[in-house]
Amino acid sequence: MAVKERKDRIKSKPLIDEVKIDRRLAATEALVRLIKGIAGELDGLEIETMTKAIDAVLNTSDISEEESALALKLTGRQYSKQDAVVLEITSLMRYFDKRKELLQNSLTASTVAELLGTTRQTPHDRMNNKSLLAVKDNGVWKFPSWQFDPSGADGVIDGLPEVLKALEGSEFTKLNWLVSPNCYLENLTPVEALKQGLKAKVLKEAIALGTW
Repeated sequence: MAVKERKDRIKSKPLIDEVKIDRRLAATEALVRLIKGIAGELDGLEIETMTKAIDAVLNTSDISEEESALALKLTGRQYSKQDAVVLEITSLMRYFDKRKELLQNSLTASTVAELLGTTRQTPHDRMNNKSLLAVKDNGVWKFPSWQFDPSGADGVIDGLPEVLKALEGSEFTKLNWLVSPNCYLENLTPVEALKQGLKAKVLKEAIALGTW
């Protein structure tokens, strides 16, 4: 009797889902390749951010049946934790690439002070009172060069301080908005619109963003 029950238990065990195992192995291999490929491209802050993001994904509970079903419906496939980590890393890499692109032609505070003929503290003061835009990058404040205009008041594009004061969100969010084409501005970027004298229209759009 005991032998029969044991055989029945063995028969009742679910078969190994080889497809699922293969998918997990493929996702893990893709994750390892991705991490190896980007490791040398990241600075200290990026590595720290990436590590925290991976930990957050790995420490979450398994993907629920509802989430798995939704993913299957939307993409035609199901996602494991390894897949989720790959997606998270890919998303962060796009963010880092965008950040580097937007800060590519930025100036340090000392360079800005020399450009404007002020003390080294002045750029920081103007950043704090929102008459200059700066984004902290790897411990250094960087000032995008496009905001400076020798013919503008205080050496910046006319209307920029008013727009900066109206905008909500992080400094990087403001930077991204200012240099992105805007349908309300006829696909001009807010910076381009300011340079064309459309200050009132840009300011109206900036204020509207703060009310969302």
